[in-house]
Amino acid sequence: MEEKRNLREQGKLLLPKLDVVFHALFREENKDILGVLVSDIIKEEVKIKTIDKNRYVNIIEANDKLGVMDIRADLENDTNCIIEIQLEPCKNEPERILYYWADTYSRQAKRGEKYRILKKTISIAILDHELEALKGIDELGIKWQIREELTGKRVLTDRLELIIIEIPKAIRLYAKMPQNPICQWMMFLDNPNQKEVASIMEENKAIKKAIGELEQVSGDEKIRRIAELKEKYIRDEQASLEYAKDEGYKTGKEEGRNEIAKKMIKENLSIELISKLTDLSQEEIEKLKE
Repeated sequence: MEEKRNLREQGKLLLPKLDVVFHALFREENKDILGVLVSDIIKEEVKIKTIDKNRYVNIIEANDKLGVMDIRADLENDTNCIIEIQLEPCKNEPERILYYWADTYSRQAKRGEKYRILKKTISIAILDHELEALKGIDELGIKWQIREELTGKRVLTDRLELIIIEIPKAIRLYAKMPQNPICQWMMFLDNPNQKEVASIMEENKAIKKAIGELEQVSGDEKIRRIAELKEKYIRDEQASLEYAKDEGYKTGKEEGRNEIAKKMIKENLSIELISKLTDLSQEEIEKLKE
């Protein structure tokens, strides 16, 4: 136990926002901690009945399911809840969040069953970046629903609820609102080794307990090795993004994108990553390899 305490003292706790760490930390045995996190985000006290164990990540390669994970939990108030972390920005992100919600919602009913069995489904998306669509909104934990356009007060159905939390925004707001529980949780998820988290855990019992559990997770050599691979992959991808931006500013034309793609092919980057960086289709990239 002394060795695990030293991980915190030495600033070597793993980052909870990494999928493999998040799943190991908020496992079934720690559903009480996850319950507090969910309660603080939705601003309503809830308890978790069960966590979907089938959603646990079993990562072999560093680029498997990069930055995307979700935990599906049944709440005692007969509500479904998805908690997802997305580390890297992607195209059409609001639509992707809605798709994840729809997938979970639709899975409740089999063909021929009545729609009344469908339960309220809350999707919590925690992003390690900021969305352009939410620019200028500083409130944390806003609930997105289907409302009529005349007054914006009438909700069509309470079955749909989306909550998007941007980690960088929450960290920025922490300086103004250090007592805000969402800001405190995001500080913990982003980097539990920073000194501010040490202060937070003195007053937030749930985060203090989460730190204790994280010490045990961080002491697991297998999880540590996978987490380090994930971090390295993310750093490499960010470097590739910066490279692509720099080259794009120099060229800015179709020929330039092709040249960038060719250089990336020589660097053995994946077709999927090259497509994301250059906006070329995978078919176009395959032709450039010929």
